[in-house]
Amino acid sequence: YMIVDEGHRMKNHHCKLTQVLNTHYVAPRRLLLTGTPLQNKLPELWALLNFLLPTIFKSCSTFEQWFNAPFAMTGERVDLNEEETILIIRRLHKVLRPFLLRRLKKEVESQLPEK
Repeated sequence: YMIVDEGHRMKNHHCKLTQVLNTHYVAPRRLLLTGTPLQNKLPELWALLNFLLPTIFKSCSTFEQWFNAPFAMTGERVDLNEEETILIIRRLHKVLRPFLLRRLKKEVESQLPEK
């Protein structure tokens, strides 16, 4: 196993940390630990998923098309209405469900050490 804490630091596919881990460490199983897996943009999420499962999440552009295809047939940025945004969020949740274990602070607060 390769376990990376503060995994959100790998949101840029070309960052030094990602390059070093991919080049110098071979591990068939990888885990990212982070309190903020979802950043601001789909490519940032793709970079995390690509690190975890590069054979499934090969292409950032394909990943973006999975979510934007019905709305951006021209390949250009499209302003989405609320209904379209909700649809994309639901798709993201479906894709992420098998890869994400989320715990809210209120669920684990009693198990955390005092500050």
